[in-house]
Amino acid sequence: MRKTFDAELLELNEALTAMARTAQDAIDVVTESLSTDDEAHAKAAIDMTASMDQMERDIENRCLQLLLRQEPGARGLRAPRRPVARDLRAISAAMKMVTDLQRIGDQAANIAEISLLFSRQGEVKVPQDIGVMACKAGLMVRQAISSYTGRDVETAHAVVNLDDEVDELFRKIKGDLINQVADNLDEADLSIDFIIIAKYLERIADHAVNIAQWAIFCVTGEL
Repeated sequence: MRKTFDAELLELNEALTAMARTAQDAIDVVTESLSTDDEAHAKAAIDMTASMDQMERDIENRCLQLLLRQEPGARGLRAPRRPVARDLRAISAAMKMVTDLQRIGDQAANIAEISLLFSRQGEVKVPQDIGVMACKAGLMVRQAISSYTGRDVETAHAVVNLDDEVDELFRKIKGDLINQVADNLDEADLSIDFIIIAKYLERIADHAVNIAQWAIFCVTGEL
């Protein structure tokens, strides 16, 4: 009984990792579309995030099944062995984390929609700091899920700390673009689009922090 439960927990981890990988790939692809004005990359990112809807449903179903199968009197089970506290924490955390992953996908799709507009406007020069910010946000997503699947509190704390760097980049980008608008009103719409993109990346980082904090909860039991 315990072996079956452990195997299903492992499958849950693998499903979460796959969803996180899709989210990170979408971030990478949409970042590439911004720097190359490539409409195909932007559309690919949107397609990737669309597939995350089904992933979210599948993972939520896995979590519910894991909980239901451990209930006393569950059909087809003899003297079911209830999960220990850390198992329940892992499952409840996964149900929270999948929502953050879905929202990360939504933010990547939003960036892709703006990138599609850029691709139709001709050559657009993207601020270098936005590319740096996107790389850091993608790294945070990857490390956050790794901290959960590996029950690695140290890596989870590293994700939380990295968020400060992303926040600082956002403040710098916003300040630079506001000054740019003041100097050149003709480029105001483009500057505002870049601020919006930077805000989406900041939100992606925030969701990665949420995931990391749930990873810490899995190990310590503390929020």
